[in-house]
Formats: sequence, C-alpha cells, structure tokens
Amino acid sequence: MQQRITASLAMLSIALLGGSTGAIAAGLGPMETRVSAPGEAIAFWWNNDDDIDPEGIWNIREGEAPNGNEYTGTVEIEAIGDPDDRLYRLQWETSEGDYTGLGFVEDGKLLVGYGREAEIYGVALYKIEDDGNRLDGRWSLSTADGNVGTEKATGGRSGRLEGEYRTVSTDPGRSESSYDGRLTIEPDRDAYQVTWEVDDETYRGVGLRSGDWFVVGWGPGESFAVLEYDLDDDEAEGRWAVWGVRNFGQEKITR
Repeated sequence: MQQRITASLAMLSIALLGGSTGAIAAGLGPMETRVSAPGEAIAFWWNNDDDIDPEGIWNIREGEAPNGNEYTGTVEIEAIGDPDDRLYRLQWETSEGDYTGLGFVEDGKLLVGYGREAEIYGVALYKIEDDGNRLDGRWSLSTADGNVGTEKATGGRSGRLEGEYRTVSTDPGRSESSYDGRLTIEPDRDAYQVTWEVDDETYRGVGLRSGDWFVVGWGPGESFAVLEYDLDDDEAEGRWAVWGVRNFGQEKITR
C-alpha cells in the first residue's frame, strides 16, 4: 500500500527514501491489499456515524515519552481529503519537539501514524476480519494530498494477528492501480513489527492492535511511530510506540 509510494512502491524508494520519517518515528509503508475491484473503497463501509469529530486544538494535559521524559504542548487536528475517508492531519508542538502525523477515525478512536522532522511518513489502518484470516485496509502518506489507498491482506492464521499475508493494494488517488505484495506481522511485546515486500522493495512499520483494528505507522528508514487515541468528547487518552523502542509513551489531551 504505499502509493507505491507515489505511484508505485518503487517510487516511495525513489521519491521518499531521502527523508527520515518518524514522529518520534513515522511508519513504514503499507503496500498491498485489494481483493475485488482495484478502485473499490473498502474503507467506506467501516464508517460509524456516531464517531466523534476530533477537529480542533487540543492541550496536552499529561505527556510521557518512552524514555520517561514528561512533556507538554498542543495538538492541532484537522480533517483532510474526502470526508468519507475520515482522514485527519495532526500537528504536535511540544516541549520535546514538533511532529506531524496522519490518522483515521473509527469506533471512537483516532488511529495515527506520525513522523518527526519527516518529509515522508504514513499510516495504515486495517479492520481485522475472519478472526485474523483477512485484513481490510486503507492507507495514506504525507505526500498524498489527503488521498487514500486500499490494501487487502489474506492468508493469515485464525485467532492470530501475527503471520504472513498476501496483499493486493491500490495507491492513494489512483484507484486504477493494483499491485501484489507480502505483509509480515511479528509481535514485539504489546506492539507489532510490520514488514511489507513489494516488487524489489522492503518497507517497515510499527503497529498497535485496538480491538478489531490494527494501525501501523510507517516510513522509509527506521524512524517512525504509531499512536492510538481513545476519544471521549473533549478528552482523549493515547498510547504510542516507536520503532525499536521497548516502552510505550502516553498522552492525555483536552480541548
């Protein structure tokens, strides 16, 4: 699923592989998923009309990085792209640094992939289907102008998220595109390490499971992160994980 990272996963390497990624870490890229017509918007039937709109400026009431450092600041959240995609751009200004990210809203959660000082970063969100045998996903990245691609992964093991999947994907804004790949998910304490193989390129990400959802932050290199906010009107609590870091960060925000 990487927009082929801008027209083809291969392009991600060409156009992207120059910048670091991250939000404290950003993610690595989605790359595959489609099962049905290439342009089918599988994300639309996930939408829950009761979801909270997170747009606005939020204050970080409590923040703790994986290294134990406490931080304060603000998070600005704005909707981008097609409203049906429920995609949001996030901008953190904190005492630990400034970061940007992308996130999808589903089931009262804002599920985010983000980057630090990153030109390129992305987010992939999968609905876990058939007890883990199938993942239906959508994804985007910072250079996609709010467009969303799709990815369908099949071949997993019943009752387990980890494993190897075959994927079919489309690029953001290019519903006519379709390409195959392989997705590997490996547990890492309470998070997951994710690897996509598409054409001759390899991409990596870090993921969190939240109920029936699996969100991955990704990007080129090894600097990327993932975050899950539980939304409750004007309050939200989040946990976040960084590629290669064992501990989680935590965040509480209000608006």
